[in-house]
Amino acid sequence: MQYKVIVEDAARGLMGDSGMETAAAILSDKVNEAIKDGWEPLGGIAHSENRQEDPFLLQAMINRSSSPAVDAEEVPSPAPPEA
Repeated sequence: MQYKVIVEDAARGLMGDSGMETAAAILSDKVNEAIKDGWEPLGGIAHSENRQEDPFLLQAMINRSSSPAVDAEEVPSPAPPEA
């Protein structure tokens, strides 16, 4: 089994535009593409913020197949801790 998290930046368009709605639509497209590739959503959408309080939407996904083909672009490396 494989596990990944699809992350979408929801900070775009916060000034006058609905960044959260746009991010939700983009996340939905990414999740639907992953479903076509054999991934399954695990739980619901999560919301988080980074240290600068920029919002993000996240969706955990699992793939029950045995092939380890994970798209590294969708799983960003964590930011280093600020000193």
